[in-house]
Amino acid sequence: MNRDAIVGLVCFVGSVALYATLGHIEEARAAVFPRTIIIIMGILSGLLCLQHLLFRKPEAKRAPFPFLKVGSLFVIIVIYLFVLETLGFYLASFLFFITVTFVMGYKKLNTKQGLRWALGSFIFTVVLYVLFSVLLEVQTPRGLLL
Repeated sequence: MNRDAIVGLVCFVGSVALYATLGHIEEARAAVFPRTIIIIMGILSGLLCLQHLLFRKPEAKRAPFPFLKVGSLFVIIVIYLFVLETLGFYLASFLFFITVTFVMGYKKLNTKQGLRWALGSFIFTVVLYVLFSVLLEVQTPRGLLL
């Protein structure tokens, strides 16, 4: 079985299980958003399985699992969770995004690419600020700047 089919099947089963747990939410309006996201996840995972059945790709040689990248990303996430309260949500998130992009693409790193990644991290942090602070008015962990 192809890796895409396995991932699609696991996500589909997970979305069915998550949808089944939504019956325990007492407030019906509170379940609308999670239900929508879970339905979309189920549809997309079903389409991934269907894609595997209809458009089979020939088996190619698989690259070895990138243990070093995955391990370093895990360490970065743990560090992010520890510094979140100290630095604040937005500064910690900005530094997290930059660090992750540099770890994931260090082979392509040059000055122009580094500036693009920094700009992308900044724009994504601004989007988070607008989404959480302006639109949703959610309190985020305060730190050095906000």
